[in-house]
Amino acid sequence: MKSGYVWFKKHRVALAMALLAGPSFSVMAQIEGATLRGEYTDTSSSPQGVVVIARDKERGYVRKTTTREDGSYVLVGLKPGTYTVTVKDEVESITLRIGQTAELDFGGDPSAPSSIEHITVSGSRIQNYVGGEVGTNITPEMLKRLPQNNRNFLAFADLAPGVQVNTGADGSVSLRGGAQHQRNVNVFLDGVSQKDYVLKGGVTGQDSSRGNPFPQSAIGEYKVITQNYKAEYDQVGSTAITAVSRSGTNTFEGEVFVDYTDEGLREAEPNEINGKSRSMIRHTGVTFAGPIIQDRLHFIAAFERKTIDQPFDVNGGNGIDFVTLPAAYEEYLGRFTSGFEEDLFFGKIDWQINQDQALELSAKVRDEADDSGFGGANTRAYGVSREVQDERFHIKHTYIQDQWQNELRLTYEDSSWSPRAITPEPGILLQTAQQESILNLGGNGDFQDKGQRGWGIQNDFTWLDLEWHGYHVVKVGFKYKNIELRTLQQQPLTPQYKYNVEFNGQGTFEPVQPYEVRWGVPAANSAGGAITADTRQFGIYLQDDWEVTQRLTLNIGVRWDYEETPSYKDYETPPELVSALRNWPNIDNANYDIENYISTGSERDYFTGAWQPRLGFSYILDEAEDHMLFGGVGRSYDRNQFDFLQLERSAGSFASVSYLFAGDPDNPCDLSAANCVAWDPAYLTQEGLDNLISSVDVKGERFLLNNDLDVPYSDQFSLGIRSFFGDWSTEVSIAHIKSKNGFNWVLGNRRENGQFFEDDKNWGSPWAFGVPGWGNLLLAVNEGETKANNVYVKLNRAFKDGWSFNLAYTFTDAQENRVYSEVFALDYASVSDYGWSDATGVSDHRVVVSGSYDLPWNIVATGKFTWSSPRTYQNLVCVDDACAYQRTQPRDSDYHRFDLALSKNFASEFLLKDSAFWVRLDVQNLFNTTNYHDFYLNPAEANYQQANLNSSTQGGKRQLKLSAGWEF
Repeated sequence: MKSGYVWFKKHRVALAMALLAGPSFSVMAQIEGATLRGEYTDTSSSPQGVVVIARDKERGYVRKTTTREDGSYVLVGLKPGTYTVTVKDEVESITLRIGQTAELDFGGDPSAPSSIEHITVSGSRIQNYVGGEVGTNITPEMLKRLPQNNRNFLAFADLAPGVQVNTGADGSVSLRGGAQHQRNVNVFLDGVSQKDYVLKGGVTGQDSSRGNPFPQSAIGEYKVITQNYKAEYDQVGSTAITAVSRSGTNTFEGEVFVDYTDEGLREAEPNEINGKSRSMIRHTGVTFAGPIIQDRLHFIAAFERKTIDQPFDVNGGNGIDFVTLPAAYEEYLGRFTSGFEEDLFFGKIDWQINQDQALELSAKVRDEADDSGFGGANTRAYGVSREVQDERFHIKHTYIQDQWQNELRLTYEDSSWSPRAITPEPGILLQTAQQESILNLGGNGDFQDKGQRGWGIQNDFTWLDLEWHGYHVVKVGFKYKNIELRTLQQQPLTPQYKYNVEFNGQGTFEPVQPYEVRWGVPAANSAGGAITADTRQFGIYLQDDWEVTQRLTLNIGVRWDYEETPSYKDYETPPELVSALRNWPNIDNANYDIENYISTGSERDYFTGAWQPRLGFSYILDEAEDHMLFGGVGRSYDRNQFDFLQLERSAGSFASVSYLFAGDPDNPCDLSAANCVAWDPAYLTQEGLDNLISSVDVKGERFLLNNDLDVPYSDQFSLGIRSFFGDWSTEVSIAHIKSKNGFNWVLGNRRENGQFFEDDKNWGSPWAFGVPGWGNLLLAVNEGETKANNVYVKLNRAFKDGWSFNLAYTFTDAQENRVYSEVFALDYASVSDYGWSDATGVSDHRVVVSGSYDLPWNIVATGKFTWSSPRTYQNLVCVDDACAYQRTQPRDSDYHRFDLALSKNFASEFLLKDSAFWVRLDVQNLFNTTNYHDFYLNPAEANYQQANLNSSTQGGKRQLKLSAGWEF
């Protein structure tokens, strides 16, 4: 190991600063902690058995170990922070980050000659023995200094190569890794998974939400891992984020802050030709932290409130350009304000019981209300009111000995997502004769309540000092969770009437009578759309970080996950449906066997094949240890969302009933058909509809799951080189990720001859050929796939001499066999029929640059620049009766944005010692670039690939945000 210390002595200054400001990696990466290792050299006596003491400077906690036979030592699971390390009469200071391993040496011959030219800080270096893991650390300084507009700590995740932070039209924030869906992301907070098992947000509370998952003032730091994570990480297919919350220290401290922006502080959007609409974003918060008992017991409490008034554009659907809208309907068009409020609380107590034991208790409470869901064809009244509540509680006990340590966690979670129609009235859907949407009025009929609730236990045991052909740090662990999953879905709760406004001729506008009505009816003797299921999850893993030689380190891991959901395994297909399916001649020659979807409660087994081997390596290429080759390969399983699986049961308990009304010349129906009746104004009332049907006897459209349901997974590979060039660190790597077993619903309907399409046609799903006496049949398949080849480049200059610089470049060649965000694949007989195409929403090139610079008068300037090449969109091309999906990249779909932040502190010693007021100015999109995200995608139209100027821009135009606070 001697050569490593020569390198360390030559580069100790740069590397010590890198610990404070730049991305880094580790040999013994902990999911929430850091590792300290090194060697004590003593020529006068044996180096074995020497006591090494690490004391947390801010909290006073102490960790001890003794040196091995060769004088080496290791401490794992250290909380990120600054430590004073003592060996005999030598004392050094070092700062550790989450997931890092630092190396600190002691002893040696102080009279030995040295080639060091600039020694000002002694003894730390980041070990880059991370294997194939690709990722970036987001430090406390970055969280505090870099520009941002919504205090969502995940907004900095795109500083890691291969990660996108996407902001939806409604202001919701989601993460996407590579070509995969946001549901494949997982966030670990203080070592605990925040996975959403029901909805698509990736983490609880983030599905269709403008809210933040956690108060940013309580986040200590986090690490973004793009791929090739270790065996500790579960239920993730793309990006994993591991974060640690802040802890109180021996010094009482606090902060109050407010930041604010409104329409007066922003430039007008392209569609605000008649003046800017009212808008406002305000954050307020307060944080207190400090000691309860010095060096032993500490606390932190943080509260943040977020308030948003955001305009949305109601500009009509595609059909609005083909009719002349009467003056009476003009009031429904324009920009309308959507309101949002969120309260976030986090509290934690850390108790160092004694030198061997520690206890940590924490609680997070999130409560938000959101009125949105309107825009485009949906009028303000047709919107949705969403409520999100998310509560999590965590107890962690740590027991530490010289050669091992144990971490035991108990958790409880309760999360719900509850959208409701703003207007509890029937919906009126105005359309053209070609059924193109114009405006949706009234109430949209949405009524849902979905979430998860339950407890969990997990334990992680680490052996620190196993010697066999080198040194091993071995970690084993298990996790068990008992969670109740619940969904209530009644859609539509109120009737939805479709009107052809061209009833009296093309171009006219007169909604004479509806041609169709759709409403929801609970099944007889059922829970009416409410499904509850218990799930039990179990996972185990083994991770061995093996120092084979002075240059070679192997990271070898394997995990296995298992889940039981009795509502899936014990499901019994209704006998009447079984009989109808087995006697349905249309599927005799179908491309599926219906018996694979018929369950009597004994055909299904739980998936037991989720074995996930993971291997990484690091090899030092030169004596100076300036260059290192690294790589890795591994498999990671995710899970199927319960919101998909529950449709097998809920579709039979609350049915969407549809009737056609005769009389519309453009939408005729056959009065002899069961679902066609003569129009009667009485059908505009619920009583009139009840006369058609008051309940359903479990018949109607049905969803069936495969008896051998697979689980999504991804295979990952990386190979690269990390190097140091003076003050600069670089990383260049290639990576390949292939995901398989993505969940999709396909259409099981078949024509009388058993075909999906009509003869000599490649388009036209067999919607009128459902199961006799029932309706459409949808079948679950695990056929979704993505594949991405990437080149990652990172360049980092840690903060020094008043400035820093970080660059992350990603080249992506990504493909998918179905649009990643579309679960329903109903245009073809199978998902494979779509064929491979460029992945939607992915740019070939993406660059994110950030940095800071100290200006005169103690003003701190930070900036972040983001650029991506044009994104890929999907469009449907039809020539005569032949249609096919194609991909296009509109020229104006590239993205440019530069954000700037300026901040300054003003001492307030006259109020309180060591206190300061601070002010800050954030300028979002400094150069006022117009980033379009909505395009016309019909190749038959003259405006093909042109931007839709009636939509707001992605990320908005230039906007100023003012912030102020007081720290003490």
